[in-house]
Amino acid sequence: MNSNTIKIGILGIGGIGGFVGAPLAKKYKDSATKIIFICRGETKNAIQNEGLLFDSKGTTTTIFPDLVSDNPIEIGILDVLILTCKSYSIKEILNTYKDCINAETTIITLQNVVNAKEIIQEVLPNVANILQGCIYVASNVKQPGHVQHVGGPGKIFVGGKENQSLIDLLLVGGLDITYVPNINNILWKKYLFVAPVAAITSAYKVTFGQLLEDQNLMHILQNMMLEIQSLAKKNYITLTKEDMQTSKDLLTKFPFESKSSLQLDFENNNPTEKQFLVDYIIENAKKYGIQTPFYNGVNEKIEATYRIA
Repeated sequence: MNSNTIKIGILGIGGIGGFVGAPLAKKYKDSATKIIFICRGETKNAIQNEGLLFDSKGTTTTIFPDLVSDNPIEIGILDVLILTCKSYSIKEILNTYKDCINAETTIITLQNVVNAKEIIQEVLPNVANILQGCIYVASNVKQPGHVQHVGGPGKIFVGGKENQSLIDLLLVGGLDITYVPNINNILWKKYLFVAPVAAITSAYKVTFGQLLEDQNLMHILQNMMLEIQSLAKKNYITLTKEDMQTSKDLLTKFPFESKSSLQLDFENNNPTEKQFLVDYIIENAKKYGIQTPFYNGVNEKIEATYRIA
């Protein structure tokens, strides 16, 4: 980021990519900071022709970034790459766009996982600048090129090698982003909310509001959180009773009809993040000798409900 022109790529213009990319592209239009939407297929065609339609707080804005492309040659070397794709796509996408990444590129992750850095380094073992992060928001795709911010504050936390000039650039660009020295604590605290809520709403086909109203499901959710707490402890992360209560209270911050992205992917027959939100917990807990009867039960119901072999 030493040159006059700074190139920021947003990889994956779905619910999260649209939420992150829209304010940046609006703020930095016709400036030395170039915002590139990296997407393909119907999404790329829609945004190239009509712009990104972004709904938030009752207002629809049409956004045109500096470039919409899926061509690594056209995109060129990026100063910053913000990964907003689903977790299962990280490896494939980084292989596709590895020529856009050099030793100076900073990669920011916003996936709902606690091991994004490890996933990236499997593909790019020599990449140095990784800011692991998470975002608190509900934002969905209405149709290709049309993103709707449903709820949640949109708060972003990142950690890794501190880069204050980049944080300032993103803040000015309209993102509510904060650098924290120990991002692993934040990642696990979000995971404590995202993983069990995604699993249980998918298994029982309920919205966030319906989950809150069902005492039996909330009991299962509480015990799933306790299982995650045990796994986190093995990773030197302490999740407290207060953290669990905060996670349950977070359900009230979303509209009654909100659904998890995992549930929406199952309903729409899309690839899902089950590997990262369900299987990861069961498999890693087993390695440590941790029993996960509640996660196992929810997993079995998911597999039966959606006929997963």
